[in-house]
Amino acid sequence: MDSRIRCEMSQSESLIMEYLWKNDEGKCFSEIMEYLNGELQKNWKKQTINTFIRHLIDKGLVTAEATQKSRRYHAALTPVQFARGKANKILADYYGGSVQTFLSALTGGKQLSKELADELQKMVETEIE
Repeated sequence: MDSRIRCEMSQSESLIMEYLWKNDEGKCFSEIMEYLNGELQKNWKKQTINTFIRHLIDKGLVTAEATQKSRRYHAALTPVQFARGKANKILADYYGGSVQTFLSALTGGKQLSKELADELQKMVETEIE
């Protein structure tokens, strides 16, 4: 993943991302505004929505494609890619990038059960393949 992408967003920004994730073909500003103010009943002004979109673009989470009439906005990452980036950021920021330290914190320092350890091992092996 590109290191310039910041896998973090506000709750308001996440509403726009969820909408774009559901619509692979991208959406123009008026469609995003209609979704937020119509379906979600947010009653946000154009400038507010534009600010959220600009933040998402600045973070590398949304791309803007110029068309003849307007711009179409697309999610730059899939939900899985975003979740993976967010998890890696948390791991780096709070656990020094150490999965072992993270798991120790998660389990309260207790040893993992054999079942959980086996499940984690399978997940790691699947990711490596």
